Amino acid sequence: MLIEQIPAPQLARRLRTEGVRLTTGAFTVHLHLSGRTVVQEFARLYARYPVEQQPGIDDARIRVGPAPWYRRLGGATAHTFADEFPAVKPVPMDRAFTALETGLNWGVMRSGAAPIIMHSAVLERHGRAMLMPAPSGSGKSTLAAALALRGWRLLSDEMAVFSFEDFEVIPNPRPVSLKNKAIEVIGAFAPDAIFSRTFVGTPKGDVAYMRAPDEALARLHQRARPNLVLIPKYQAGADTTLRRLGRSEAFNWLIESTGSYPTMLDTGFGLLARLVESCGLYALEYSNLDQAIALLTRVSDEHENSDPD
Repeated sequence: MLIEQIPAPQLARRLRTEGVRLTTGAFTVHLHLSGRTVVQEFARLYARYPVEQQPGIDDARIRVGPAPWYRRLGGATAHTFADEFPAVKPVPMDRAFTALETGLNWGVMRSGAAPIIMHSAVLERHGRAMLMPAPSGSGKSTLAAALALRGWRLLSDEMAVFSFEDFEVIPNPRPVSLKNKAIEVIGAFAPDAIFSRTFVGTPKGDVAYMRAPDEALARLHQRARPNLVLIPKYQAGADTTLRRLGRSEAFNWLIESTGSYPTMLDTGFGLLARLVESCGLYALEYSNLDQAIALLTRVSDEHENSDPD
């Protein structure tokens, strides 16, 4: 059953009471939500996601809702818990959906359900995955959204989840987080894309979320082998340029993007070393999305027949 197949009143009741077991690809999360606006945004942006009907093992339990009435001094706030631990600082109830998105990230990373999670966007084309590990503000999410709207499959905007058994990336597509000018840029780039409302005045500025394309959700469990590592950087007015990265430079980027790396010892080192040995390694500077997409599509085609093994 999909979220959109549950009538709105029933969905709101279930989220408020027993919760729903949401499958995002790599993870199954037991989710409880209270509050009209957060439930409406969730129903809109997660409409095509499957719900597990039978009890099972959950990778995380996330709860977002208002504090009890007697704690609402200064107005209603949304509180977020992952496995009953506070996950996000309280936010105004009208920004509860932003807390949900942060809580979903925090909850699965804290749970240890996946041994290595890299902060990276991941896009797939012709069965091969491109990793984009980059810090906030680099233009990573803007580029990921644009690629996902032009023929690439979104595996994730936020995290690369690896399978050690077969060196593949496990999809975990969720709404793409866009900030400030990127909201308008992607809105003009793809007028038919589905967005949340814009949340104004968050610690990261204005934030809106783009719903994951239907193809990403239709292939929710189809993994892909990495064959490209790309470090993107948006620079206003810049020409679209691509340069090769040295292995040591790429390795440092991957380490900095993998919070759990220090605890993984030889296993983590081996995975990241395999990435730099087997993937094309590049840095991209861009200001024009169409030019960046055309260049990356050509590079992807050149590396399509490369064998990670």
